[in-house]
Amino acid sequence: MVGYEQLKEELLRVLDCHIDLLKDVETIEPKHLDGIVFMMHSFGFMLDRAPKVLAFEDEEDMNYMMFQYYSLLSELKYNLAMNYSYATLAGKKLSEIVEIFPKTYENELRQWWEQKTGLEVEETKQTISIPAFE
Repeated sequence: MVGYEQLKEELLRVLDCHIDLLKDVETIEPKHLDGIVFMMHSFGFMLDRAPKVLAFEDEEDMNYMMFQYYSLLSELKYNLAMNYSYATLAGKKLSEIVEIFPKTYENELRQWWEQKTGLEVEETKQTISIPAFE
């Protein structure tokens, strides 16, 4: 199983990607604003607990947060592709931008969640299956 330090490094990479995204924005075209706001709002939910999780070094809390992050990142990708496929930021489609966010331990955290809860996570039940995202 993946350990706290590995997940901590992954979370720090995620935060770095998010900071890079924020600092590289010079202008936003009004016609793309709804997709950008949706994406930023989604990242806000995904990363809201990150400072607390990093500060208290609780392995269970880190596992849960990263499981949520991976699940919500997949949902964000689907939502951007289906609802905001036209939207761009800094010359890149939003769906391309979210691809830079790491998902190294997605399968391991899904297994952790299934073992912890006894619930089976079926990707096709969480989201629509789109082979291009696999």
